[in-house]
Amino acid sequence: MNIYPFKAHYPNQQLISSPDKFFNTVSAEYIQYNEGGFFVSAPQKSMYIYRIESSDYQHTGLIASNDIADLDEGHILGHENTLAHKEQVMTNLLLARKAMIKPVLLGYHAHPEIDQFIVHFTEKHAPFVEFFLEEKSEYHRFWSIEASHDMDKLQELFRKLVPYSYIADGHHRAKITSRLVKMNYLKEKDDEQHPGLLCAIFPFSDLKIYDFNRIVDYSEMKSPARFIAELSRYFDIKYSKKAVKPGKKHQITLNLRNEWFKLTWKSSVLALYKNEDVVFDVDIFNEKVLKKILKIIDIKTSDKVKYVEGVMDLNAIILKMTDPMQCLFCMYPIDSEDIVKASNLNRVLPPKSTWFEPRILNGMLVKQF
Repeated sequence: MNIYPFKAHYPNQQLISSPDKFFNTVSAEYIQYNEGGFFVSAPQKSMYIYRIESSDYQHTGLIASNDIADLDEGHILGHENTLAHKEQVMTNLLLARKAMIKPVLLGYHAHPEIDQFIVHFTEKHAPFVEFFLEEKSEYHRFWSIEASHDMDKLQELFRKLVPYSYIADGHHRAKITSRLVKMNYLKEKDDEQHPGLLCAIFPFSDLKIYDFNRIVDYSEMKSPARFIAELSRYFDIKYSKKAVKPGKKHQITLNLRNEWFKLTWKSSVLALYKNEDVVFDVDIFNEKVLKKILKIIDIKTSDKVKYVEGVMDLNAIILKMTDPMQCLFCMYPIDSEDIVKASNLNRVLPPKSTWFEPRILNGMLVKQF
């Protein structure tokens, strides 16, 4: 995997009295902020260590520019199909901004030598900029790697030790940036030929994967009792006295008329997929529950399925059910190794299958074209 330094633009702290307000609005107002002097330019091309930290968690990774060829040659792999209408939106934004204001989030398998480099660097150097977000009680800190020997070392480590990385968030940004750079609609500001993909690169050990839950209209079944009977064709079903999320793979929990159930795929169902290299509960769910039972054929466009990210707590998710003929299915988070397997096999996950943390914010570090 080939990483490179880039000349970053970052928020001018002297002009930002409320980081929360700034980062919540920078996506919509980047052009105005940039023209108004709210961003300053780093004096030289660098790579950056990025740490997000609260009292409960810490995520540490790198921000660098990636060679677009890594996408074409299969060294950066994805697990989602892009959608034409979202591609158009991203094309419009990139051409208007002439900048990537949010990096593509990549996951990779951690290696001790890279970990040691990052630990030693952050112990010996102070962050060059940091922000505290009150809404999340998070510190966002950046260390600038400027010395040529440090950057050369980091580049060598990634070339030798990280043959593949995996898109956790930003499939549309990656595809459209690559396309516009190769078509010369986006060009580097200096005269040097330079890779164009801004990436935040985190080891999987510093990423957390949450589930996406499904709020489903089951009115096709006419009654809750009939729906449970239909579900029992595919699941072993147990009543739960309390609200609960699934505790393992192949288990799903259900809230139906304010009652909770634990659903586990029958062995006869899982046997149908025994020859698959990787099996996702969401794929089986889409096939057996949505298509077979509820006759929802086009899941992407159906208004009978709503998606709620699992980073929300159960009480907040339940409040999103607005009709008595809606129920909630809670999914178990997909394992990172299963995502890696699927990506290596060119498998595509269904829409809204994963929610990665940390969510990289717009405007922290910007790569201009």
